[in-house]
Amino acid sequence: MKALKLHSILLVDGNVGRREEIRRHLDACGYETVCAASQSEAEKWIAERPFDLLITALILEFADSGFIICRRFRRVCPAAHAVILSDVAAKSGLQFNLSVSGAREWIHADAILNHTIRMEQLDSLLSRFSA
Repeated sequence: MKALKLHSILLVDGNVGRREEIRRHLDACGYETVCAASQSEAEKWIAERPFDLLITALILEFADSGFIICRRFRRVCPAAHAVILSDVAAKSGLQFNLSVSGAREWIHADAILNHTIRMEQLDSLLSRFSA
């Protein structure tokens, strides 16, 4: 997949504190950041305009909301990047491995990161996507 210069980011997270922390960081880095608090709100934004990057929590209204959002996002913005933030592994031990054959076809994300992402990790990921 060809790397895009990142400008606009759709950030989806039901946790207002975490969402605002990430949004403030992205804004300070010069990105145009649009926030959504739910799957349904994210779907409205996806239908309204394109984004260069989606960052979404896995669990929102439903346990698989993040997967659904990524699938719909990829239909509209197939060349854009998508990241899922999840704490499922820490809570349940369940791991989503994107390197397993066929995983990317149903997960539709470029990365799955811990929900408690550090801003340095986010910066590294954004640099990799913009390269």
